[in-house]
Amino acid sequence: MGRRVFISHGWSDRWVAEQIARRIRDDCGADIFVDVFDIAKGDDFEDRIFGELRQCQELVVLLTPWSVDRNWVWVEIGAARALDLRIVPVLYQVSLDDIDRERGGKTFLGGKNVVEINDLDQYLLELAKRVTESGDG
Repeated sequence: MGRRVFISHGWSDRWVAEQIARRIRDDCGADIFVDVFDIAKGDDFEDRIFGELRQCQELVVLLTPWSVDRNWVWVEIGAARALDLRIVPVLYQVSLDDIDRERGGKTFLGGKNVVEINDLDQYLLELAKRVTESGDG
């Protein structure tokens, strides 16, 4: 299995998450996991989420005004930290200061080099390089 990237997002952001996942898969050659597309009806949601996180090397977390209110987004960030995964916060219509001021969430993300959605191409270039260097693509 190649380099695998877990895409964390809120339900309202699934279209944007799908576009990011497509770019990661098609442009970078990494395998992806997106819960809304990869968990079948009847699967144990929690088992799949935690099992998939263990199979991934990176977590891309799409942070929007909607997703920051979703508990599972924060659970996935916490689990990724515990597993020592690379965490890449992608900001869309929200800033870390907004998140910290309204929710205190900067604790998990303050030390991370975040990506504004309009700068996503830079992250994709870096990911493609990691995939190539590790022979995963």
